[in-house]
Amino acid sequence: MNNTNSKPESSPSSFSIRRKDFSILVAQAELFTCEVLCQLLKQQGYNVVGKAIEMEDTLQQIRVKQPQCVILESEISGRRSVEIVQQARTDNQRTKFILYTSKPDLKLVANAMQQGFYGFLYANDGLDELYKCFQTISNGGYYYSPGFLLLLKNYGMNVMTDETKQQLGRLTGRELEILRLVAQGTTGYDIADQLHISYRTLANHKTNIAQKLELGSCRNLARYGISVKEYL
Repeated sequence: MNNTNSKPESSPSSFSIRRKDFSILVAQAELFTCEVLCQLLKQQGYNVVGKAIEMEDTLQQIRVKQPQCVILESEISGRRSVEIVQQARTDNQRTKFILYTSKPDLKLVANAMQQGFYGFLYANDGLDELYKCFQTISNGGYYYSPGFLLLLKNYGMNVMTDETKQQLGRLTGRELEILRLVAQGTTGYDIADQLHISYRTLANHKTNIAQKLELGSCRNLARYGISVKEYL
């Protein structure tokens, strides 16, 4: 992440207290980068409670230190970055995650947008974007940096709306998998065969999906799936 001299626009006195109370875990793939970012944040008055360069260490520190925020580099564990968020949810953690990515892994990005990341930053973003991200997510919002939005635009993706996020959040992992296959045009019998389930079980899954999404009928699954295909 590039170092810049820009500072957040909030008043120094009011925001300095929030910085001290805002606990952060930095999880980056490279130890040097991780230590540099930790030092920069500490110099700005943030409460950096730990650093990690591997997935298991990240999970352990989340459990023990319960930080309010984790800056998670996507390359620390590839697509398994999303699993860290899922595990934190299982452990009833209220930690908010910021995805920091330097590679256009669209599957990872789509999963992160769906699974509960609050902030999204691109490698070329400066520290001022990170500070803005902190302010936004600490107030319960979602933050997409200009660099991240440009990345999505270049690859034909769009930011997931809150409505879509809520809708897909109602589905289980298996239901999302079925919806993805439906959106790809896979026949019912082929889906059942791929997932090693009976056709009747698949029909029950489809009914549940349609009910959760309030689609009215299973006939609308394909159309809905295509509309959100990039997030599945």
